[in-house]
Amino acid sequence: MKKGSSTLAVAVAALVALSLSPAQAKKWTVTQRQEKLSIEIDRAFKANQLTLDEADGMKKEAAKIATKEEKMKSKNGGKLSYSDDTELEKELNKLSVKLHKKMLEKRVQ
Repeated sequence: MKKGSSTLAVAVAALVALSLSPAQAKKWTVTQRQEKLSIEIDRAFKANQLTLDEADGMKKEAAKIATKEEKMKSKNGGKLSYSDDTELEKELNKLSVKLHKKMLEKRVQ
């Protein structure tokens, strides 16, 4: 089990690295990333790569991040501070890795 988990982690890391290659580098806003993740969650569910519970859980996580973003913006005149942006990006990264890990797990089963 441990070897499979480490192999999966390497595969996820490679997937993330490939998706962030310099040739395709694009600066996404937090809002754009949230929208993209929401679409990816829906696609994964429709492709049977996520169960209904997994998809709902990830949607709830995305909603919490969106709510947190709105609170941060309201405290800073409608804009995100650099530290707020960094914090939200980290949370979105965690959600993205979780999504892709689940999708890959379903492919190898």
